[in-house]
Amino acid sequence: MNFMRKSVLFFILIILSVFCIHGTAFAETYQGRASIIQDAPPERAEHFAKLGDKILNYYEKLPDKTDQDRFLIAAKYFYFQANKIDISNADALIGRARIALLQNDVRKAKNNLFIALNFDESNPKVLYYLGKTFFQDGDYDDAIKYYSDAYSNGYRLDYNTNLMLGICYEKMDDVKRAKYHYKNAIKIQPSETQAKMRIQGLDIINTNYTTSDVFVHPTGEDEEEPLKDIELRSLPQN
Repeated sequence: MNFMRKSVLFFILIILSVFCIHGTAFAETYQGRASIIQDAPPERAEHFAKLGDKILNYYEKLPDKTDQDRFLIAAKYFYFQANKIDISNADALIGRARIALLQNDVRKAKNNLFIALNFDESNPKVLYYLGKTFFQDGDYDDAIKYYSDAYSNGYRLDYNTNLMLGICYEKMDDVKRAKYHYKNAIKIQPSETQAKMRIQGLDIINTNYTTSDVFVHPTGEDEEEPLKDIELRSLPQN
């Protein structure tokens, strides 16, 4: 057990060196004992959460996922330190949920995200990952609910939110709203291909729906206003 602990901590050191973190910064991060961690200012929680994100984002981009446990344990270490300082730190709770999803532990992912939601019920990032969690669980109704909440609370111009709403609606055979969000996604990131391929697939199928209430918008409107050019101009240019 002691050898395993040393191995993981050594791996954390290697990972951080990959991200070019200076030795003094790492020493401040790694050498903090429980008493120091608990008394640390909230800004330190954000620092730990960002370190966890760096490791997890790096791992998710790796083509070879054979060394999953070491990366996830290292990321989890920093997320736990962040929440020791500030239990309400949403980025750390989201990070722990992301790890749970990678381990196919949907229940644990939901627990962490609902804790974060209790602190801020309109946080679009938390809402987005709740949508992702319910989607992974095959619950497309609740996935749509949380993706839509994320969309309404700041993620209207987010490519992935529109893409996932399109996929959810497609799975629910709501072609009209699926196309609406795919078109949004294409406008937001014209270079991305997944939304284009999906909307082309829907055009090929060309399903003919006759049920009038399938496409009624929750607000009572027939459909939403399309994204306007003035909204798209606020997006960062690549």
